[in-house]
Amino acid sequence: MDVRRLGLLRELARRSTVTEVARTLNLTPTAVSQQLKLLEREAGLPLLRRVGRRVELTAAGRELVDASMDVEVSLARLRGRWDEYRGDVRGTVRVSVFPTAGQLLLAGTVRRLEAWPDVSVEIVEADLHGDRYPELVDDVDLVVGHHATQLAAPAVGQAIPRASSRPPRTWQGLTVTGLLVEPLDVAVAPGHRLGSRRSVRLADVRRETWVSVPEGWPFDDALHRWFAAVDGGPQVAHRFTDLRLQESFVAAGLAVALLPRFAADDREGERLRLLPTRDLALGRRIAVLSRRDHAERAVTRVVREALVAEARSLVSSD
Repeated sequence: MDVRRLGLLRELARRSTVTEVARTLNLTPTAVSQQLKLLEREAGLPLLRRVGRRVELTAAGRELVDASMDVEVSLARLRGRWDEYRGDVRGTVRVSVFPTAGQLLLAGTVRRLEAWPDVSVEIVEADLHGDRYPELVDDVDLVVGHHATQLAAPAVGQAIPRASSRPPRTWQGLTVTGLLVEPLDVAVAPGHRLGSRRSVRLADVRRETWVSVPEGWPFDDALHRWFAAVDGGPQVAHRFTDLRLQESFVAAGLAVALLPRFAADDREGERLRLLPTRDLALGRRIAVLSRRDHAERAVTRVVREALVAEARSLVSSD
């Protein structure tokens, strides 16, 4: 069976319509349909069936897609290694990143990539629920995602804590490269009654008014995980996707918030005070997700390694 036609079948499984496959691969729908018909002849079994005006995979088609995934990854690995051997690492890598990770990592990463003049990065901004980041991997090469986690004590010789809970199940089957584990702290205004504290417990803040992110987003999940130890959840008066908007409400003394330690703009404690939580250490795991074949591209590896290096420098400087 022709490997290029197998690739078309996999794209159809991912994108559901011949039109979308054609758009993605810069082909005509007619050309895609013809190639899929040739693949059916090579396979010797019906791979597609028409349902109304759409086509869907038969059981044989789904089996062939699953069986050919390793072929896709192996071909990508071969091309990646050969490009590296020839010194021909070039191309554009599409990277999806959520705003606070972009603030932390992007400028330094792009600066590191100046050593690779033939490598360019196209940035797409997307902030999703932690379990939804895999929805992006078919359209971009690298997805910087995050999810809420509890923190374990740092290992001997390490300053930063470790995540103690597993990534979402939807991340399984992807190439996942950890970037950093970032603690979440309670942010209060300098003049707040807790402003002179060095840390807080749940009992100290359970009656406070909170500003948070939309329901179900990683920080909101972490906040409710913390409040699970008491009756009644947090009193959330406002919800914003923008971190700086949350900070402005905290700085004005209108609410407190659960904010990421590295990304929050505390300006040396003059604007905000960031207080670690003592009774339940909260954080978020930030990682790079990609399809296994995308991960094997030589140019993708260069960008991923630059992201990892930038994250390590951030943690070590903290």
